[in-house]
Amino acid sequence: MKIKTFLGTLFLLVTHTIFAQVAGNILYNSSARWEFQNQTEILRATTANHNEVRFELNAMWNVQADSYLAIFHVTQAGSDAREADSLINARINRFKDEIALKKLEDVEVVIDMLSMVPVYHVEVTKQLFSKTFTEIPAGFEIQKNIHVHYKDPNVLDQIITAAALQEIYDLIKVDYNVNDMSSIYDSLRELTTELLEKRVNQYEDIGIELNTRWRVVSDKQGVYFPLDRYTSYESVSSTSIEATQKKRRPGEEYVPRRKKNKTHFYNKVPFAGYDIVVNPEVVEPAVQYVYNLQITFYRDRPLKEEKEEKPKEQPKPIKETIIEKEYILITPEGAIKPLPK
Repeated sequence: MKIKTFLGTLFLLVTHTIFAQVAGNILYNSSARWEFQNQTEILRATTANHNEVRFELNAMWNVQADSYLAIFHVTQAGSDAREADSLINARINRFKDEIALKKLEDVEVVIDMLSMVPVYHVEVTKQLFSKTFTEIPAGFEIQKNIHVHYKDPNVLDQIITAAALQEIYDLIKVDYNVNDMSSIYDSLRELTTELLEKRVNQYEDIGIELNTRWRVVSDKQGVYFPLDRYTSYESVSSTSIEATQKKRRPGEEYVPRRKKNKTHFYNKVPFAGYDIVVNPEVVEPAVQYVYNLQITFYRDRPLKEEKEEKPKEQPKPIKETIIEKEYILITPEGAIKPLPK
């Protein structure tokens, strides 16, 4: 009996450990777990009135980008405008040379000039009973952005390395470009229409006739880029550099200050609520195109439409009154003679 109880307890412990490994440490992160729970939709079937049958279909297509655009920011100060411009151009040119040495294919570098502004410092002038503060030009500051266009996502690491060697550390963002968006939306419409026809046939198989001309249709399309799908995450484990640098005497206790790492991870749009998902296996950040179709079938003519199509009352006929006039001539002798009309 004791052996069975021990094995049962061991089984529960092993099961709990495996579950934690499969789910990941996000289970212990309250904020991220809250976001995941709120993204899970609860399915509820709704019943329309007796005269209509409504369908709502959602489709998604996960697409790998055709090209990418990484934007770096660089700032350079100098004693004058010429020195600042010379120094920043030298850094950018060395960055281009590093990329050329790596022989990266389909990589294009474009410079975006942002600003060149003077930099001031404050000089304090001491007088007998007062102080004055005067701004004096100290030099110039130039800001530029470096746009790096590339097609292979694997070369981004080498581009970042080449930038870091020239003290260019500020990677602002990475844009994902898809060449033929219209064909993706067309394909989503076709897939959704095919699924709609299948659903209609299923309803007709159980005796609900939907093949009428009374229907209302609306649709909507959209897209989610990876830049908008990154979620903040706070690591469960913590690190302390002070613990490795602090020298302690034997037996001396030291409690280091620990800092939890904060980072981000790619959180794709969940598939819950989607009837069609093309390329569901998302290994790397993808551009997610979505399409929504809503259609309502009316088994009889809608009441609103009946009122609109009622024949209008015919206007009452207008009675026309005709007045006939008779002309007469009275002669000097007093005789009355009728004149022709």
